[in-house]
Amino acid sequence: MIKSWFYTFLQTKHQEESNNSRDPNYPLFPQEIEIRPIAYFPWEILKTLTTDEIISKFQLPMEKIRDTMLRHASEEDIYRTKFMSCETNILVKDLDTNTIHQGKLWKHPCENNFALRESWIEEFVKRRRLVVGMVVGMYWDFEACMFCFSVLDGRQ
Repeated sequence: MIKSWFYTFLQTKHQEESNNSRDPNYPLFPQEIEIRPIAYFPWEILKTLTTDEIISKFQLPMEKIRDTMLRHASEEDIYRTKFMSCETNILVKDLDTNTIHQGKLWKHPCENNFALRESWIEEFVKRRRLVVGMVVGMYWDFEACMFCFSVLDGRQ
């Protein structure tokens, strides 16, 4: 908590009757208050890793991809991605190690989610020694046009 001074102009009836108008703070009434800072929390995708995500693929919800990577795409293009096989190369920045990795984002026409597959296993699971139960977060960096990744809770 951050301590700060807050000045109010309103008085209670008791303050009004007991205050001296010659007081230099009149009509300001300072109060020391505690302010809870608002922490920036950019993580759009939070996942507790499962066995499937450790041995196979990291799934990214279609809504998150639509709201980030495809936000400038037409409705027709977004509609087509639901029924087509899609594959694209993306960059993923590991914020913990400050390294950038190439990944392949893939979507099967029968699935509702996009997935990072082989590159996910090599670049993240093996290199970072990720295990089931770890909490990871990702968000889309609009300026750099890449996903940012971090291990938020390394406990198993």
